[in-house]
Amino acid sequence: MSNKEYYDKEQVIANDSYYHHDDLAMTADHGTNNSSSIHVDNDNQEEEEIRKFLWLVPLKAHVHPIQFFFFLFSVFASLAVIVYFSAAQSWTLTSLLFVDDSAGDITGSLSFYSEFISMVAVLCWGVASDYLEKRTINSISFVIMGIIVIAYPYASDVYPTLLILRFIYSVGTAGTTCMMAGFLLEVVPGERSGLASGLIGTCSGLGAIFAAFVLFSVPTRMSHLVESQFDPRLIIYGYAVIGAVTIALGFILWFITPKNTRHIASITKNSGSNIVAMSGWKTKSVEVVDNLRHGIMAAKDPRIALGYVSSFFARADEVIITHFISLWVQQYYIDIGRCKVGSYCPYASSSTQTMTGIAQSVALVVAPFFGLGSHFSKEWSLIIAGCIGVAGCIPFAFTIDPTANTSLAFVVLLAMGEYGMIVSSMALIARNHVKPEYRGGVAGVYSLCGCIGIMIVSKVGGVLFDKWMKGAPFLLLGIGHGLVALLAFIHFIYMVIRKYGYGHKDVKIFY
Repeated sequence: MSNKEYYDKEQVIANDSYYHHDDLAMTADHGTNNSSSIHVDNDNQEEEEIRKFLWLVPLKAHVHPIQFFFFLFSVFASLAVIVYFSAAQSWTLTSLLFVDDSAGDITGSLSFYSEFISMVAVLCWGVASDYLEKRTINSISFVIMGIIVIAYPYASDVYPTLLILRFIYSVGTAGTTCMMAGFLLEVVPGERSGLASGLIGTCSGLGAIFAAFVLFSVPTRMSHLVESQFDPRLIIYGYAVIGAVTIALGFILWFITPKNTRHIASITKNSGSNIVAMSGWKTKSVEVVDNLRHGIMAAKDPRIALGYVSSFFARADEVIITHFISLWVQQYYIDIGRCKVGSYCPYASSSTQTMTGIAQSVALVVAPFFGLGSHFSKEWSLIIAGCIGVAGCIPFAFTIDPTANTSLAFVVLLAMGEYGMIVSSMALIARNHVKPEYRGGVAGVYSLCGCIGIMIVSKVGGVLFDKWMKGAPFLLLGIGHGLVALLAFIHFIYMVIRKYGYGHKDVKIFY
């Protein structure tokens, strides 16, 4: 949960969490869609809008509102599985593989390597979507995720078995997040995608909440099948049920999500031409690299550079919340003797469910207000989000009991800061600030910075989790939030000086 042309300011609620590669996926599609027009007849240009979803969201002529609804459902389902899988990894390590002292390092390493695979896979899926229907890629990705979810608890060791399974799983998640962006281009008129983007973001957030309040409790609800509520087989059963449902959804969604008639025309026209296909792949790869180069050059604009820095830490928030809160709570109950290594810990499951569920719910409600604030001052919206993140991360990092009520309050602030930074940073790179020819590249570099943030913060935080203190990953995030808030404030002062000190009347401080 790709990891966004592009989403309007309200869309970024998704990013959730969770999703991580929509922007990079859009970069791939930025190139593929241009080249695909070579194979499409001229009469396929602007399709007449004859349908709307909920009387508000305009759809292209070939898309039925029910198909669009099931597309939104696929977004919801994929994010729910992604969040569950991330949180349940701590149960796999401590309860099934008997990992204790090095759990943090292993968690960070798995996140590091799987994120690298996702970065490559999301570009490959984007290019492949020019030759396969997007519903086909989406369904294949669901099936891949479901198979790995079932197989994951059967891993006999961390390296190489668990790592290989994470690699394959990352290919699946990259496909689903990539197709979020891909479907958006196909089903909604490009210049009127704001409402659709907002719905995608909302469904992503609801998927994360569903995972916290419902999926986390699946193993506990199956305790009647075993003799003890601490039986580690409950974890296996939970994985099996959720994985089987995910596979079934993969097959079902193929029939009920929007079709893509343009790809049928493209494939028919080029059938049997391997040379043309290979040439297309090379052309699209060059276009993607060129887009990323433009995105890097666009960082000369301090607003865009600030958006990149914000993405680095905001996307890292997602992984830290889903991976390390669950791991910390699990370790806490083991340390106080209520659970032990090698057994399922229902207390950890319940506490994680409450903390992440409430935090994500509050953050999802608050996020639109950051979007509204960005209409007036993007810098101050980012400053406030950064300060809220600091107020949550720093105290939580030094807490003794991660399950206490005060800890819950800190986690809520952390989630609010995460969502606020995503919303505000996306507003900084919004299309009215970026030249049209650079938009795809800026979106891709924005996503790339987020991926790098996940890799670095999760790896460093995991090592410090084991070697120093359990709250170390959150301390890193607190420092990052503070840095972003400081940079945003410096940029605001810089604009004030330019406007009033040097007489640049065209500089906008408030919007």
